[in-house]
Amino acid sequence: MRQARWVRVDPQAVRALADRMRDLPAIAWDREYHFQGEEELTLRYLLALDALNFCFWPVSPLRGKKWSVPGPDGKERTGYFALAYALRRTAEDDPSFFAPEALARAEADRLRAVLGEIPLVPWRVRALREVGQTLLRFGSAQEFFARSHRSCRRLVELVTAHLPLFRDAALHRGREVLFHKRAQILCADVAGTFDKEGPGAFRDLDWLTAFADYKLPQLLWAGGALALHPALAQRLRHLVPLAAGSTEEVELRAATIVAVEDLVSALRLLSRAVRPFEVDWMLWNLSQSKLPVPHPRVRTPFY
Repeated sequence: MRQARWVRVDPQAVRALADRMRDLPAIAWDREYHFQGEEELTLRYLLALDALNFCFWPVSPLRGKKWSVPGPDGKERTGYFALAYALRRTAEDDPSFFAPEALARAEADRLRAVLGEIPLVPWRVRALREVGQTLLRFGSAQEFFARSHRSCRRLVELVTAHLPLFRDAALHRGREVLFHKRAQILCADVAGTFDKEGPGAFRDLDWLTAFADYKLPQLLWAGGALALHPALAQRLRHLVPLAAGSTEEVELRAATIVAVEDLVSALRLLSRAVRPFEVDWMLWNLSQSKLPVPHPRVRTPFY
């Protein structure tokens, strides 16, 4: 961020946001939308969930309809919660969908039968096949997660080594920048699902950064914590997509992570001890309300 041209973090706005957040309740793991059952199936579900957890917005933001599925109350849900609940119903009604052999030979028609007309089906089919092939290689999801030895850092290394679509990295001014958004969020999801016990008993949850997606920068920009170059702000306001891996996109994501780290520090000065991923969850929940600026649009399988 010291080299950034397009985005900067505004320390004063970060402190103001921390003051607003100091009394917000912690975000508990949502058990209404997520599946939890027998351990092996639950771990397969979580791997599949986070393999598919990217880019839910329509190709045409002006004319396209958001992808949605009926939620637990029968009302339509969109985005991540739609994905989590659709996969939960499948795990309950047809757990064979998550069998390694089935995932390894996933097809578009089968995926659409579960998720409907979700965007970017070819990428999602590839993501499921990578999960299936990895589970076949390790023998089970339990064995795969056991290799992490209760370390988020080790689990991220495992996931990014064996599942290429989780390798979320970019170049900025000749230096590699590792985001690994979905690999990191998998750690938090496992910890949340298992109440930080069993497979979720990670000893280094503090190591996780914010999960740099397209909703957090939207909220931080709306609140002034991220200050955007006028040319970039104009592009985003006119819904002009950014190229994946572009300098503007990399700086937006990097600034999001740095802003959350600064928020963590500011909240601790206000006697609110929270970890970066917990602040991320709080911000993501806040971002679900109507905001005065649009989210960045990047067509990518990484978030």
